[in-house]
Amino acid sequence: MTATAIPKPQEQVIPSGRNLFKAIVLLVLLLMSFFLTQHGVAVIAASVWPAGVVITVTWLFVGIMAVWHSVLIIGMGILAHDAAHRVLFRSPFWNEMIGGLLAALALLPFYTNRQIHLTHHGYAHQPELDPENAIHHHSFLFSFTAGSLIALVIHYRLLFQNLLRLRDPRYTERVLLDLLFVAEAGVLYFGLIPALGLSLSVSVIPMLVALPLVFSWRALSDHYGIPAIERTTNKGPVLDVDAESWHRDRHKRSREVTGWVVRTHPVLEWLWSHVNYHEVHHKYPWLSHVYLKAAFEATEHRQPYLVVNGYWRSLLNLRHRRYYDSRESARPYLSTPDW
Repeated sequence: MTATAIPKPQEQVIPSGRNLFKAIVLLVLLLMSFFLTQHGVAVIAASVWPAGVVITVTWLFVGIMAVWHSVLIIGMGILAHDAAHRVLFRSPFWNEMIGGLLAALALLPFYTNRQIHLTHHGYAHQPELDPENAIHHHSFLFSFTAGSLIALVIHYRLLFQNLLRLRDPRYTERVLLDLLFVAEAGVLYFGLIPALGLSLSVSVIPMLVALPLVFSWRALSDHYGIPAIERTTNKGPVLDVDAESWHRDRHKRSREVTGWVVRTHPVLEWLWSHVNYHEVHHKYPWLSHVYLKAAFEATEHRQPYLVVNGYWRSLLNLRHRRYYDSRESARPYLSTPDW
């Protein structure tokens, strides 16, 4: 793929079948892993080890599995992110229905998230205008430990505010579907899982505890430590956007740097649907995730990207930075001579 060959919104082939396969794989892996966790806990409990050792090993095992479960849930949330951009399925109906459920399984109300996320794209890395400002414009440690919880508060506060606008036809269907999706996720987690004979105390609950930290481990490498973008006129929140408008503004975005590219293991890249090419997604927000790697390889020496090898190395790089940092501190990671 060359820069000129990056498909326009109507030219790309949305990989509906592959996305459905991945969603099913993630759900099956999660369910199987819950069963494996419960079996492992039973095996440890039946051991002849001293009680203190049994308790320690049990919760260490449950904690490790909770991190793995969180990785899978984040994978579902990232598929829902493609649905927010309407590139998960060709069918608008299935894009919204499956995307909505996947988002709710990742604890996010789908249409509320779309509103926040598209506003984020509209004002990416602009102080006070970008919704992410409230989540990560803090010290590294505070952002890592509390940023995900702040994001949840922002989402459900906005859902409640939109609920008060229920009579506004722009919000009616969105709010009702968000409530439906969240209720469905609640039934799956707290109804279906116990009905299958699985204990919530070693499956769902530890996962929900671990999820915010695992999410931060990934999400801080999206935008943290990058110079601020000059503020534009505040046009308010973005409820929806046409992919063609993203395409029309592509030349402006191609000169900006608002996010990172994290080179990571191919397995994690697949599980997390190429979200590690986050800046590529911001330059080409209409693209399905399957095009992001090729788009990066076609443009990395012509357009500015900040590139780091691996999420752990990314966090080590960011730990002493500010959310809006200087160009000088970012320059060693630049893919082009300057920007």
